[in-house]
Amino acid sequence: MIERKPIMVAATEFWDGASGAGLVSGFRELGWLVQTVDHGAFVRSAKSFAARVALRLDRNALHQAYRDAIWDGCEALRPDVFFTVKGSGLNAALLARIQSLGTTTVMYYPDLHFEHAGLDQGSFGHYDLFVTTKSFHLEWLRERLVPERVAFVPHGYSDAVFQPVTNAVGDSQYRFDVLYVGNHSQYKQRWFERLLELNPELNLAVVGNRWREQKRPLPIAAKYFLGEVRGLRLSKLIQSSKINIGLHFGKSQAGWEDLVSTRTFEIPACKGFMLHIDNSEVRQLLAVGQEIDVFSSPQELHEKITFYLSRPELRLEMLESAYARAVPAYGYARRAVQISRLVEAVKQKSHS
Repeated sequence: MIERKPIMVAATEFWDGASGAGLVSGFRELGWLVQTVDHGAFVRSAKSFAARVALRLDRNALHQAYRDAIWDGCEALRPDVFFTVKGSGLNAALLARIQSLGTTTVMYYPDLHFEHAGLDQGSFGHYDLFVTTKSFHLEWLRERLVPERVAFVPHGYSDAVFQPVTNAVGDSQYRFDVLYVGNHSQYKQRWFERLLELNPELNLAVVGNRWREQKRPLPIAAKYFLGEVRGLRLSKLIQSSKINIGLHFGKSQAGWEDLVSTRTFEIPACKGFMLHIDNSEVRQLLAVGQEIDVFSSPQELHEKITFYLSRPELRLEMLESAYARAVPAYGYARRAVQISRLVEAVKQKSHS
């Protein structure tokens, strides 16, 4: 009897550190054969100004080309599983065609809300398994989908990317006192404006898009607006900052607000010391006062920064404890194991 390994077609973005890249690596470690279809490759194909203008005018053409590539892979391989992260550009018609092959369709959704351009909420019912990283999504999703097909698996970190670059960093070797990694939002802007009012001399650096372009940018030196940084360069920045801040986007239109994000897991995986906005979920994941510390206001954040900057030995002890908790338990390799078990459970139910 001829047997074959389990096959997966995975369609999402695969840049260094992306959730999709980390999960696919985990699936491969479990023995899956994975054919990838990179959504980012279609976006990057529009390199000229004219091409970018045309892309904005006809985003449907981009998404159709992406869907065609996904279907070509599925039709040729007849995979056991079709897997996507966020599902941008996908629609119900494509998912139904994929399901007609006997393929199990799986969504992993790591974002705050569902109002993104290119995301078709009408397609959600065509996923045999819908996995969200947000515990507050569960009720909303179960009201709209088959409840047994909705699951919660937390964020993680890409095991191959987010790791310490050096064994240790001496206190005189740190590049920044405080680092924040994340794209700009007005909510974050207000937090850091208040923090800098409380400590105008704070050596704060920010990584991410749109910080420098604000009409009233943060009052920090231009060299501390670091722009977009990915991959191992980001891991090095996290480890070479005395304190890393875990702060999220703010409330969505639906009233949802992040409790944790990928950064919650990436910072300890890089042996970065973390101050995280306080909530019940982060307290379940990491021990407050032993592995990380938390804050609930700009004033408290200022006080915690002042406290920990003067205690390098305590920071080192705590970040080592956080690393031991997070690695490898919170990596995408382990998340891939969780998702694989959920997929198997869904497939067993469908055959029973």
